[in-house]
Amino acid sequence: MKLKLTEIKSESPEVKSYIFKPSKPLVWTAGQYLHYMLHHESTDDRGSDRWFTIASAPFERHVMITTRLARGKVKGSTFKNTLKALKIGDSIEVSDVDGDFIVQDRNRDYVFIAGGIGITPFRSIIKEMQHKRIPLRVRLLYANRDAHVVYQKELERAAKHNPHFSIHYIFSPKRIDRKTIKQLVPDLKTPLFYISGPEPMVESTGKMLQKIGIRKNQIKQDWFPGYPAD
Repeated sequence: MKLKLTEIKSESPEVKSYIFKPSKPLVWTAGQYLHYMLHHESTDDRGSDRWFTIASAPFERHVMITTRLARGKVKGSTFKNTLKALKIGDSIEVSDVDGDFIVQDRNRDYVFIAGGIGITPFRSIIKEMQHKRIPLRVRLLYANRDAHVVYQKELERAAKHNPHFSIHYIFSPKRIDRKTIKQLVPDLKTPLFYISGPEPMVESTGKMLQKIGIRKNQIKQDWFPGYPAD
C-alpha cells in the first residue's frame, strides 16, 4: 500500500511528524506499528526499510510517523535524510501492520513509561481512548533529554479531561530509576507497566522494575532501535 504525504509538523527542535493519507482504508489498533519502505539511491548499511509506530490514533484515519531527525553537523541515516526531503504529495510504501503493544484490558491500572520518542505509541493509545470516552487509568512517566516535550499540549489536554490520567515529566540528568518509580507509583502490585523508548533504556528499565518486585507478566516492552539511551 502507498501513503501520500499531506502534512509535516514540527514537534520540537529535533522532532517532526509526517502525516500520510493511505491509498485505501487501513485498519490497526492503537499502539501497533507499520513496515515502511522508502526506496532511495546509495543507501547506508541500515537499508531502505524501517518499522515505525503509527503515532496517530485509528479514529484519525491518517498515518503519522513522528521521529527524531539529525541536526547541524550530525549525519543522519540515508533513510531519515530521504524522509526529511519528502515534499507534500510524495509517497512512501507500507506493509504489515503488527505489534502487541496495545491495551487489551480497559479495567486495569497502567503505568506508561516513555523515553524520548518512545512517547509515540502512548500518544496513539491515549488519543484513541479519549475519542472513545474510555476513562483509562494511566500514570504516564515521560523521560526526555530536555523540556522540549513532544505532544505536550495534546497530552495535557487529555489529562485535563480525565481525572484518572496523570503525567510526570523527568528531564535529564534525572532518570526513571527505582527511587522515581517508588515515589510516583505507590502501588507496585496492581498496575501493568508499559515501557517504550530506545532499546537500552527499555531493557534497563525492565530489569530495574523486576528487581524492585514487579512481576515479569506485569511488564510489556516496545523498543526503538537506532536511538541512544538519552
